[in-house]
Amino acid sequence: MTFHRGAAVRANSSEQEAWRPILLRVPDGYKRVREEWIPALIHRWTLTTLGLLVLFLCLQFLIPARLVIGGLGAVGRPSVAIGIMLAFLWVLSAIRSHHLPDGRQPIRWVIGMYVGLQLLGNVIGFDRLPTAGEASSADRWLIFTASIAGVALVTADGVRTRRELDRLLQVVIALAAVMSVIGALQFAGVIDITQYIKIPGLHANAELIGISARGDGGFPRVASTANHYIEFGVVLALVLPVALHFALFSPPGRTRVWRWIGAGLVAMGIPLSISRSAILTVLVTMGLLALIWPWRQRYNALVIGIMATAVFHLVNRGVLGTIKSLFTNAENDTSVTDRIARTGYVMDLWSLRPVFGRGAGMVTPEEYILLDNQIYMTLLAGGVIGVIGLVLFFLVPYLMGRSIRLRGKNQETRHLGQALAVTMPAALMASGTFDSFSFATFVGVVCIFMGAIGALWRLDGTSPTNAIQLAVPGDKFVSTPVGANFRKRIAAAWVAARPQHFVRAGADADGRAQSTHDGSGKGRQPDSGIESEEIPVESRGRHVR
Repeated sequence: MTFHRGAAVRANSSEQEAWRPILLRVPDGYKRVREEWIPALIHRWTLTTLGLLVLFLCLQFLIPARLVIGGLGAVGRPSVAIGIMLAFLWVLSAIRSHHLPDGRQPIRWVIGMYVGLQLLGNVIGFDRLPTAGEASSADRWLIFTASIAGVALVTADGVRTRRELDRLLQVVIALAAVMSVIGALQFAGVIDITQYIKIPGLHANAELIGISARGDGGFPRVASTANHYIEFGVVLALVLPVALHFALFSPPGRTRVWRWIGAGLVAMGIPLSISRSAILTVLVTMGLLALIWPWRQRYNALVIGIMATAVFHLVNRGVLGTIKSLFTNAENDTSVTDRIARTGYVMDLWSLRPVFGRGAGMVTPEEYILLDNQIYMTLLAGGVIGVIGLVLFFLVPYLMGRSIRLRGKNQETRHLGQALAVTMPAALMASGTFDSFSFATFVGVVCIFMGAIGALWRLDGTSPTNAIQLAVPGDKFVSTPVGANFRKRIAAAWVAARPQHFVRAGADADGRAQSTHDGSGKGRQPDSGIESEEIPVESRGRHVR
């Protein structure tokens, strides 16, 4: 019966189509193509969250930062457009039931807090009737904020498995290595590939930064595809601990070789930026990562670092000396003295609107001065509330990564948690040395790592209530946390350091050893309650027990 009823319905529908005018009929061949045919290039592929994030990263790293979509200014980078799309997809998933992973996700609260502060700052800024330049800058800032929020949220909630997370982070490492190679070619004077990248629909919103000279030797200072030399060095310094993680935990064979090559290429590009910020970021990331290593691993890393530094010095003589002079001769460096001189201006301007600031995204070099300090910029734009929000933006993911390091299910997960966590305080420190949120590649990498911390937290089932994991024999790269079993370890150390009680080799008037007997013939120490062996004591030619 069902079959005949369906046949009758199809017959009626085909009969109705037969009565349509000839010009409105859809040819059968076109209908088949429209409904059944799929292009050969994509019929085996499905666009996934991982694919969109990889696309975002490729556009971020491989296209010069100053190539933008016309009319949008600095936020016209194609990667920003992908971030907006990711934000839209996340919102669609959020408003539909059961389309986001269950359970608590602190990254959502952090991003929600940050976006809320930017919206509040936008309202406050427009309430004081800003100039046309400030208003335009505020609009671009909201677009950029929505983009980075989409990247962080989709990474935290959209990565489905641990394998996908590893692939995403390996893509970051590979693209950072490519960016480092482009910078090395610029440094060596072989070719500047960025000058030959021309993409239809994109144009330079400013002249490409190119290659400059720094130091007495006039050593070339390169930026690769980044927007500035500082951004180039800092981004590579943030990626380095994650690259080292995958190199340390790589399986034997070609995979291990390629991963160590990738880590080496990332490290190679950092000094080519000749940047104080990059060197400080490396010291912070590697110092915090080394805290969880056993001493043997620390010695190995120190030896490798010294050897790599010596090789770099032999190949590029004078570069390390120039970097050293950036610190030893800082009092005569105008880039340092100018930053210090601006402090009074910043404090005077901040005192006019200390709590909520002048408006999110409204403090620009064109309207005020070039600050080269993201913390100062946030203080002026968002006031004290904005600075607190900026600190929480980095602090909460750091604490989540540390929780993974303490409570991860295995050594590899705990090490990855620490490798991702150390990027957060390093990024905050670097933000005090340049206006970091004005550089899309820096913020994009930070948001990818932030989302990766959230994804790892979710996939590993981390919770503050989980027990702290101890190192087991065979764990070569992660030691036991200092706070693990703290009370038991203190008690054990106290017992071990406590002086031992021994029976004196003397006898009382009755010829008996001074000890407390329990009737079994064995002596017992009155203080510790630990049985002691019978000790023969020589007394006047007799053995006394």
